[in-house]
Amino acid sequence: MIKGPRGRHTVFEPQTTPAYIYDERQLRSDVQRVGAIARDVGCKTLYSPKANTVRGVLDAIAGSVDGFAASSVFEARLSREVLGGHGSIHLTNPGLRADEVAEVAALCNAVTLNSLSQWQMYGPELIGQVKCGLRVNPGMSLVRDLRYDPCRVNSKLGVPLEYLEEIHRQVPGRLKGISGLHFHTNSEASEFSGLLATVRHLADRIGPFLEKLEWINLGGGYLFDDPNTLGAFHESVDLLRSRFGLEVFVEPGTAMVRQSGYLVASVVDIFVSGEKSVAVLDATTNHWPEVFEYEFAPDVIGDSEEGEYEYLLAGGTCLAGDLFGTYAFHEPLDVGSKIVFANAGAYSLVKANYFNGINLPSIYALTAEGELVLEKKFTYEDFARQCGVVEHANH
Repeated sequence: MIKGPRGRHTVFEPQTTPAYIYDERQLRSDVQRVGAIARDVGCKTLYSPKANTVRGVLDAIAGSVDGFAASSVFEARLSREVLGGHGSIHLTNPGLRADEVAEVAALCNAVTLNSLSQWQMYGPELIGQVKCGLRVNPGMSLVRDLRYDPCRVNSKLGVPLEYLEEIHRQVPGRLKGISGLHFHTNSEASEFSGLLATVRHLADRIGPFLEKLEWINLGGGYLFDDPNTLGAFHESVDLLRSRFGLEVFVEPGTAMVRQSGYLVASVVDIFVSGEKSVAVLDATTNHWPEVFEYEFAPDVIGDSEEGEYEYLLAGGTCLAGDLFGTYAFHEPLDVGSKIVFANAGAYSLVKANYFNGINLPSIYALTAEGELVLEKKFTYEDFARQCGVVEHANH
């Protein structure tokens, strides 16, 4: 059974639903835990806001990391607003446009180009303004699901390692001005053997190039949730620092925010369909699109294998597949019952959409004192603006 915050029942009782709630105490604990692991081995942490861009979440994280790892100009702008003059911003984006380069250079401390053609196009403008990096694709697939695999065949992400190796050997002048490398090979990994294998592979193949660099970014995709596997992480960072003298960065996202987030919904209807009792919610997979896209059943507080009362929890849109899954409870649900989805802090609200015109969840902070504070309630005007409705001043 998934349990909510111990002794803090207000998580179940937002003023309105659907609601996204982040637990400040859990968030700070997870951020500090990941940061401590990295600091122990001399690695710097850059929070990856693509996992969660709620302003209160970013503010809570900012003071405990070395900076943010942005994926776009908008993320870089938001990151700079949050960090102010403190902390560094690194950016990598395969879709970087020419008209964004000047703003990126003004906002960021380091920019990693995704390809040699990007480097050729934008490198001359960036050199001297920011630290310039190049994303390398080590060609080591560690993720079974191709949708998450940065090293899949014909990947769009990074310069293939063999190309980089050849260019450094034959025309090293093409790489002049590059001070760092970025790679990302994993997704939701609890152990670091793949990272260590990747680092050793890079050291063997492009060691002479690494010796010329100042920094390396290990990317994200690691949960830092199993202390028994940290030896390989420590060994990876130590190899890069001791052998090549590199400043090492890592980009945790999910590891910092997943456990602190909750999506709370109310049951608005219950009926029998075939052999199933269906409970329709005022939330929808719109609010957590990966539930629909990747067909997983999110954790629900109170769900139990021994539960006597089983329900198919359904989202409130017209989409037939808008379903969260089948869950069993010890007590029957009624219209008005609250359903609390746990571990909803990553890639939920940041991907949410207005399909069917269903409103987005209100945003609440569960403070360290146990108080539930409303931070943002979305309105029809928010929906209308996204639809292109222009508000005209009254004359």
